[in-house]
Amino acid sequence: MLLTLASAVLPGSGLLGAPRRGLKILGAVTAALALVAGVTLAYFALTDMPRVARFAANTRFLTLATTGLAVGAVVWVALIALTHIVTRPAGLRGGKRALGAVVVTALAFGVAAPTAVAARYSRDTTLALSSVLQSGDDVKSNNRPSIVANAPDPWANQARVNILLLGGDGSASRADAVAKYSIRTDTIMVASIDTKTGETTLIQIPRNLQYTPFPDGSEMAAAFPDGFRGEGDAGEWFVNTIWSHVELDYPNLMTGSTHRGADALKQGVEGITGLQINQFVLLNIDGLESLIDAMGGVTVNINEELAIGGDTAKGISPKEFLQPGPNQHLMGRDAMWYARSRYNTDDYNRMARQSCLINAIVDQANPQTLFTNFEPIADASSEMLLTDITDDQLGAYIDLAFRMKDGGTIKRVVFSNGKFGYSYADPDFEKMHQVVQAAIAPAPTPAATATSAAPTAPATASAPATASAPATASAPATPATPTSAPATAATPNDAEGVQTVADACAYNPQS
Repeated sequence: MLLTLASAVLPGSGLLGAPRRGLKILGAVTAALALVAGVTLAYFALTDMPRVARFAANTRFLTLATTGLAVGAVVWVALIALTHIVTRPAGLRGGKRALGAVVVTALAFGVAAPTAVAARYSRDTTLALSSVLQSGDDVKSNNRPSIVANAPDPWANQARVNILLLGGDGSASRADAVAKYSIRTDTIMVASIDTKTGETTLIQIPRNLQYTPFPDGSEMAAAFPDGFRGEGDAGEWFVNTIWSHVELDYPNLMTGSTHRGADALKQGVEGITGLQINQFVLLNIDGLESLIDAMGGVTVNINEELAIGGDTAKGISPKEFLQPGPNQHLMGRDAMWYARSRYNTDDYNRMARQSCLINAIVDQANPQTLFTNFEPIADASSEMLLTDITDDQLGAYIDLAFRMKDGGTIKRVVFSNGKFGYSYADPDFEKMHQVVQAAIAPAPTPAATATSAAPTAPATASAPATASAPATASAPATPATPTSAPATAATPNDAEGVQTVADACAYNPQS
C-alpha cells in the first residue's frame, strides 16, 4: 500500500520496490522525469512568473498541453495500478484484494481529476484566446507598437505604448442594435505606459468633447479639415460618435483597416492628446460586469451617495443607492453602477470613478482568484473584449502587465470643463497636449528639482521637468513657480488634477 501511495505522489516511484529489474528501471525513469518537470515548473513559478504566464497564454502550447495532460493522466493511473499489482503479496484473500482495489481507485481518481481539470482549463483558455485575439496577419491597423518577439525585452524598441481603452454597450445581447447603430464609445481613456517601469497614466476624455482634431496628413484630417463636425445636432458629432459615424456613414474612410471605426477614433484621440495611439481595447458593459462577478467582486471607496438608475433629465428618481463608506465590496451589478451612475452628478465625476474601478480590478486580480474562478473569468473575457492586439503580441503584453502590477503606479488626468485647456464650447487642444506631456514625463531627480531657480516654459515633450509634481487645477499651463521644495501634491479629492489613482480613490467623503 505504501509503494502504491508513493506512485500516486511521484509517478512510478513505487516501482522501485518491484521484484523485477525492468520495472525498477521504469519506476526510476518515470519518477526522475516527473521530479525534474515538477522542480522546473516550481522554479520558474517562483522566479519568472511572466514566463509561466506567457506559456499559459500560448495557444499552440495550450493545445499540446491539453493532449499531454490527458495522456499523462492515463499513464499516471496506469503506473499506480501497475505498482499495486506487482508489489502486493501473493495469496491475498478476497477482502484484502477488494480493499486494495478501492485504494487504487481512490488514488487514481485523486490524480486523474485535477489533471482532467487542468486539461479542460487549457482547452477553455485556447478557445477564449482564439475568440478574442486574431492572427497578426489578419489585423490591419495604424501605429502598431514595435514589439521584438521572443527577445529578452520585447519592448526594447518602444519606450511608451499608448492603449486606447473604450467602454461601449456592444455586447451580444445588443447585436441587432449594434448592427443598426454601431457602437457609441461613452467611455474613452488612454493608458499611456512606460514600458520599462510599468508607470501608467490614464488620460480620460469627456465623451461630449466637440470639434475633435485629427493629426496633420491623416486620412481623417483630410475628411474633416476643421475638426469632427457636420450637419444636424451637435450631439451627433461628439468624440463618442466617431466610431459609429465612420462605420455607418463613411464607407470610404479607413478602408485599409480591420476595425475602421476604432482606427478613426485613434486618430481623433491622437489629435486631442498629442500622443500616438498604438492599439485599442473595447470593453463591453455586460462582459465587464460578468468579469467582476467571476472575480468575486471588487473593493472600492465610495465618497458620496451614488444612484442606481434614475434619469435627471427626465425627472425619474432612482429607487436604490450605493451608500458612502470605505472598502465597499461590490459585485458586478453594483460595481458597474459605481462606474456609470449619472443621477445628480456629471460626466467628469463619473470618469474619475471609472479610473478607480480599473485600479481596483488591477490591484485585486491575482493568481488565486484566476484559478478558483477560472472558467467564469474565461467566459466573461471572451464576451467582454474587442481589440486589435494580436496573438503574436500577447506575450509582450503579459510582460508589460507584470511590470505594471509589480512596479508601476497609476496616475490619471481627467479633462473637465474649464480645466487644463478643456472647455466644452472651445477646447484648447494645444494646451491639452501640454498637460498630457507634463503628466507622462518622468519625474526629475531631487538634484534637478533643487536647482530649479527660474520659471520654466509650459509643459512640452521636451521639458519633462515641469512634471515634477501633479498638476493643479489653478494653473494647467502657466510657468512653474521657482521653488526649492517639492510642490504640493494634488489632494485625493481633486478629480481634475494629475494624481496617483490610489490617492484619488482614497476614502475622502464629500461634505
